Amino acid sequence: MTSENIKSLELPDWVNNLLISLGGLRKFDPVGLSDIGTTDINCLCVYEDKYLEHKKLLVEALEQGTLRSLVIFNTHVFLLDSQTLDELDNLSKKFDIHLLAQGYYAKQYENLKVHHFEMEEHFISHHVNLLLTNRLQSRKKVQKTFLMQIVNKDNFRNTVIDAVAKSGIQADVLTPSAKTSSELIGIKENFFKNIKTDYGNNLDIMSALDGFGSGLPNFELYEKTFCEIVAETLNISGHAYMFTEKTFRPIAFGVPIIFLGSQDMYNTLLQYGYKFYDENFYQHWHDKKLSLSDKVKHLISFLQHIKESVEARSQMRSVAEANMQVFWNERKLYYYKNWNDIFDKICAGKNINRVIDVVYGELNF
Repeated sequence: MTSENIKSLELPDWVNNLLISLGGLRKFDPVGLSDIGTTDINCLCVYEDKYLEHKKLLVEALEQGTLRSLVIFNTHVFLLDSQTLDELDNLSKKFDIHLLAQGYYAKQYENLKVHHFEMEEHFISHHVNLLLTNRLQSRKKVQKTFLMQIVNKDNFRNTVIDAVAKSGIQADVLTPSAKTSSELIGIKENFFKNIKTDYGNNLDIMSALDGFGSGLPNFELYEKTFCEIVAETLNISGHAYMFTEKTFRPIAFGVPIIFLGSQDMYNTLLQYGYKFYDENFYQHWHDKKLSLSDKVKHLISFLQHIKESVEARSQMRSVAEANMQVFWNERKLYYYKNWNDIFDKICAGKNINRVIDVVYGELNF
């Protein structure tokens, strides 16, 4: 039987290239909307927005049997709401549907095949960023205990910022001058413009720094501070979450962190192999019975403990060093293995043309 390629519908170039590379595929064969429902398609890959736009057409093709397997690439887990996810789970009782998710959903789905991946973590693990990490490690001269780079854009962040500002801890906290997301984006655009002017289109530098999104690292602040207070939140509806550069940036740099996220996010990071120094803080932070105002009181006490305890800072430093090893070694290896495992599952029983299998078979002299 002749093998075939996975079909794609209006897939962005960067997704197309990423999946070919990491999935060990030969290529995608593009199809148009007119082919959906009129042409026999073994397996089709679509981007999140195109699934939402053409959902009715794609579901009809599944139901009439002209489309046998559907793969949806979901970069922004917040984009697919609970109703859409429930619909996909229900459809998956009868059809082969795979969801490639950059993040997690609060609900566990019984039928839908969900595959998770961490692009932010991987993009930051560029070798240029490791060189920058080595520079930082050798130039640390701590002046303040805490770094807090939190944009005050919602009640959660505002409450944390206000509590720290009104506490005695504030004097031991450094914050960046940029306070809004638009300011951070402007800083990145200007920085990239200057880099291109001075060094040309250096793809290594550009791709390494682009991994931080709009949150480019401020090494002057990192040099002067011991640890970072990191705030990650669920989306507004609470049905999904994802990790951003805010979490993986300090971990990559070997900087101790206090992680202000949900318990699900905290537990996921533990599953990844990361650890956190804890002096009974996180049990209070994750206590659903406590109000946010009560939680931040425990936060301030925890920060005070870190500030005053030499032993606490020593343990945090050891944890950060271990996390840095996990980031640059175990997690980097896992990223590639995970993608291979994902496409092993997608391609199983479909006779898909995977160049990695061809090359493996021919390397037999």
